[in-house]
Formats: sequence, structure tokens, C-alpha cells
Amino acid sequence: MMKMKFSKIVLPATLALTLGVTAAASAAPQSNPNGPYIEDNQNISLSSYMSNADLAKKLQNLEASSNGKMKLEIAGYSNQSPDGYKTESEKGEPIYVAKFGDNDPNKKRILITAQIHGNEQIGAEAAIDVIQKLSSNGKEVEEILEEVSIWIMPRINPEGADNLYEGKWYPTRYTHQTWLPENIGLPADTLAPWYYNSDGSERAQNNDGRVVYGIPGYDQNRDYNPNLDFRVENQDLSEVTSFLNDRTTNNSNFGGFYVTAEARTVTSVFKDFQPDVYVDVHHRGFNTVSDEDNRSVPVQFAAAVADPYTDPFTGEQYEVDEDVLTLAKQVNALSALTLQKGNSHFGAVQKYPDVNLPGTALGAFALNDASIMLIEIKGQSQTLGQKQAGMLKETVTQPLMAVFKGLADGSIHDVDTAVYDEIPESSNRISDPTTRD
Repeated sequence: MMKMKFSKIVLPATLALTLGVTAAASAAPQSNPNGPYIEDNQNISLSSYMSNADLAKKLQNLEASSNGKMKLEIAGYSNQSPDGYKTESEKGEPIYVAKFGDNDPNKKRILITAQIHGNEQIGAEAAIDVIQKLSSNGKEVEEILEEVSIWIMPRINPEGADNLYEGKWYPTRYTHQTWLPENIGLPADTLAPWYYNSDGSERAQNNDGRVVYGIPGYDQNRDYNPNLDFRVENQDLSEVTSFLNDRTTNNSNFGGFYVTAEARTVTSVFKDFQPDVYVDVHHRGFNTVSDEDNRSVPVQFAAAVADPYTDPFTGEQYEVDEDVLTLAKQVNALSALTLQKGNSHFGAVQKYPDVNLPGTALGAFALNDASIMLIEIKGQSQTLGQKQAGMLKETVTQPLMAVFKGLADGSIHDVDTAVYDEIPESSNRISDPTTRD
């Protein structure tokens, strides 16, 4: 059994904002390091990132070289889920799951997903790095896989990831799918779920305006539901129509509608695996730690993203179990501790803002007894390109490897949850981080 030591590290405290903050600080706090960032009209290179074809080849090669440790499967497709649900396309992109171990209830189980938003690419790159580590030989990996089963889905929005605009690679947040209510038995004039992007648009470079690429789709990370068996086609369709046509109910306070094959596919893997821990890797904007600590924040964590929930269709109630939340805090705390390396930029972590999003994968799965960790690394395709990719991948891979070890030897349960509580809250958002102005 592996033994892990946990050092007592005091994380920087977030200072409360007051009316006395200086104008310079409130306008646009600058970070250390102050960049690199995407400038106006700068060419954004994404050449180091994997296309869908690159990802498939990489996964196949890793399976072949893993000496049987890894089993690669296609869990579903971007237009067809395992339950037979199809969107309007005939052929979609495969959604892969790399399996290290099976769903043995006697082992700890952890499910990791990445790139639920197509323009959040470093998560998939980091997932491949983790898969590569787990595929290798060595005592550390052997000890982990003896006790822990690990399933990884490195890219769960393949169409957004490979989106093209004017002949160039332009990854987008959204899936590719048109809202066609009549295909699922609803009246043609039924309003789409609130997370539908009807014109196929995306934030432009450096968040300066929008680009209309013209392919409608959904924010997949709002299409999940605490009722993992919810299927529109199996509901009272008149009730669903009324719900969607009322903006007091068709909003983020409620679960999603499982209208994407991608969300149904991921949920099918979750139900099959029944993980103890679920990790979802995202990207976000830019922050500094606090008014006094201007280190650029490379990553934010969260152990909770959903409040107690009542299903509006069945009346069933869901809430996060206390023990589940405790383990979630320990997982996130260990991840934060792993990144502490003196006063470096590497360890300038924050907590993600307090949210209630039952329609996210994290929210729905937490309400179904999975301890969660949200990993939000800074920058997206339009705002960072591939800059700092190496460092940001490490803010994912190092915590995950530490969590694997902690689950394997049980030392995760020795982590003080107060460490998570003391992680600085999200603050000091930088809307324009460059110095050009």
C-alpha cells in the first residue's frame, strides 16, 4: 500500500472587496505573470492540439502499447447514443472511453471526462497524458490499478472540437444539432431548451464580439438531468411542451432534457460504471488570486455545483449525501495541495464560484452519489490558443495522479476538508488581461 504525507499549507486568503478599492484595482487587475495572452488580430495557432483523427490514432496506439492495462471502447456517437436515440445526421463522430479496470464494486472507481465544450482543448490533451502514464509500466501504476478502476473519456464533444469556419479550424463550445421538436413528438413551434444555440455562434478572438459559423447546437453541459433515466420521448409530451414554452421553467434552475446523443452517451457510461468520484475538466476566464496577491490563477476547483433538487415531472427528490460531499472536498483539497510549490504561479488556485446547476454533468452525477471535482483551467481557444498548454496540462495531470494514489491507499480520507474550505474564493476576474491599453 502506498503511503502519502500531507503537509500543512496555508493557502492565500481571499480579501473581501470593499467600496474603498482603488479605481485601478477595480477596473482591470493585472496578473503575474502578465500573459501570455491573445492580442487583437494575432494569429492563433492550434497546431499542437489533436484533431478527432489524431485523437483516435493516439488512443489506439496507447491501447496497443499498454500490455493489456487499457481497453478502448466506443461508448457512443455524437449523433447516436447507446439507447438508440438519433439526431438528424446519419453518421457521427465516435465518443471514446479508455478503461483501466472494470466496474468491480470492490474497487474504487473514478470517471474522468474532458472537452465537453469543443473550445476547451487542453483538458483532452491532459487526459491523453494521464492515459499515457497509466498505460506505462512501473510499480506506482501497478499499485494504483490494483485498487482503483479508472475510466477516461477524453473528448465528449467531438463535433465542436473539430468545427471549421471559413475553411479554418475554429473549435466551438457547442455540439452540432438542430432543434427539431417534431422528431421527438413535440409540436413544431415548441421552444428549444434554453441552452440551444440557434444561429451557430461563438465568442470571437479575445472575446471581442461573436463569430457566426452557422451550425446550430447545444451547450452539452446543460443537457444532463438528475433523473438519469429522463427521456423526452417517454414523457407526457403535452407536459414537456408546456414546460419548454414557459421561461419560468425552461432555465438553468432545472435539469436538462437529454436531447443530445453526447449527454446520453456519457450518462450511459456513468450508470454502467457507478463511479465513486467523477471529474470533469473545463476551461474558463482569467483571475488573480486577490487584491493583494496578483498571481494569475491557472486553475479553479469545485466540490459542489448543485443544491437539493426536486424533479418537476416526477416529484422525486435528490440531494448530495454528506459522505459524498466529504470525499469530494477531500479530493479537491488534495488537488489544491498537490499544486502548492512555494509562491509560484503554479499554486495560485481558487474555488469556482458558488453555483446551482443541476443540468450539468457534475451536478446531475453529484446528485446521484458521485463525489465530484470540477477542474477549470484558464483560457480557451479564442483567448489563449495553445499558449501555456504545457503548464496548464500539469495543473490537471498532477492532481489526478495524486487523487489516484490517495484512493488506492486510502490516504485520501486523511485529508482535512478545511483545506478545501480555505481555498480562496473566485475573485478579481480580468476582462482584458493584456497591457496594450
